[in-house]
This record gives sequence, C-alpha cells and structure tokens, in this order.
Amino acid sequence: MKVSQHVEHLLRQGRSPKDLLELGFPKRVVTRVRKQLREEKAAQQVKAARGRGKAIDQGEPSVDAADAVATLQQKLVALESNLKELHRRVEGLEATGAEDASLAELEARLNGTPILGLRQRFKCDCGASGFVATHIQCTKCGRETWWGWFPKQ
Repeated sequence: MKVSQHVEHLLRQGRSPKDLLELGFPKRVVTRVRKQLREEKAAQQVKAARGRGKAIDQGEPSVDAADAVATLQQKLVALESNLKELHRRVEGLEATGAEDASLAELEARLNGTPILGLRQRFKCDCGASGFVATHIQCTKCGRETWWGWFPKQ
C-alpha cells in the first residue's frame, strides 16, 4: 500500500493529521491527502445541493437502494409485530382494570401466593439458581405432579 493511500485510510478513520505526523508520515503527504479529501467532500456537497432541486430518476434502483429498501421493509415488519404485541398487552391491562381490581387488591392476592418470586430468589447449595419446582396435587382427583422450572437436558 502506498504511503498516500495509507494516510488517506487513516484520515478517513478519523485520525488527526497531527497523529499521523507523530507516527512519522511526511508532512507534505499528509497535507496533500487532507486537501484532496476536503476537495472531494466539497464536490460531493455541491453535487448533493444541485440534486435536491431536480426530480429523482425513476429508473431501476441501485443495488444499495434495493438493499436499503429490503432492510427498511424488514424493520417495518418487526415494528408492526412489536406494535401488535403492545396492543395485545394494553388490552390485557385494560381487561384487568375492567374487573374493578385495584392494584392494591392484585398485590394483596399475589402476596398471598407462597411461591411468589421464588424463581428469582432461589439459589441451591449446588450453585444453581432459578431451577425450582413445587410438588402439587389436584384436590379433586388426587393426581400429583411437579410444577416449576427445570434445566434443559
């Protein structure tokens, strides 16, 4: 790689000309490349300013534009999905409020549950945390089972 190309690469990465001089690059090369980059940037700004007043060409989109559109479409689909989930949750909260259950009543009912928050608080002597289950029994038929969080096998 030529010295000027290397200097250009470092300047585009955001390194200051002073840093490049300290690294040992010749001052005339750093100055020349920096001037070229400034001229390119100014030319791009002029071109962009001229292009704002003109109609956009409706020809085939470039590959970059097609990729950008595809990316935006994917983000819109994800956003729409998140919005539907948010609406579903809001409806659930509204249904809770429709039952005339105040937050204090809900909290009192939850605090009466013996294993409330046990998954977050439980830590075994073996070092595992969060893996906890409780033995439950159907009070009608007497069937017994375990209910809880188990490690994946």
